[in-house]
Amino acid sequence: MMEINSVKLNSVFKECESHIQKLNSACKKLEKNFPLVVDIFGDLEENTVVLIDQLIYRFTKLQDAIGHRLFPVIFTILESDSDPRPFIDILNYLEKIKIIESAEEWQMLRNLRNNLAHDYPESLKQTVDTLNILYTKWRILEDMYHSSGNYLQGLKLI
Repeated sequence: MMEINSVKLNSVFKECESHIQKLNSACKKLEKNFPLVVDIFGDLEENTVVLIDQLIYRFTKLQDAIGHRLFPVIFTILESDSDPRPFIDILNYLEKIKIIESAEEWQMLRNLRNNLAHDYPESLKQTVDTLNILYTKWRILEDMYHSSGNYLQGLKLI
């Protein structure tokens, strides 16, 4: 069983690293555009819109990889329990053992993602506000990823 979890961890770490690399690249290229303002949001150049789309896509993919693959495997390894658990229980466990600082931060990032999933033209201000928060806060997710890796390395599990 440990071999399977090791393979899963290696796979998800590679995936997360790829998403983080692309997020960093997009943010670097977008830094002159942030913070966004509603008045010019609709007039952004096409390549800027593509980079914003990449930011959203990679953030979403990173959150999926961490939430659906990394955190559950960590829980399974540390608790020797492969029974399905509600995700909030996993988050609370990871917070308790200090892999993540706060389950609430995860929920805040999840809410950002949900706000971006609903792209309504009449809510342009909300979209701009959400993108500005995402641009500055996505690194919380990166920190959760790195903290997970550091924790597992400290236990000599990776």
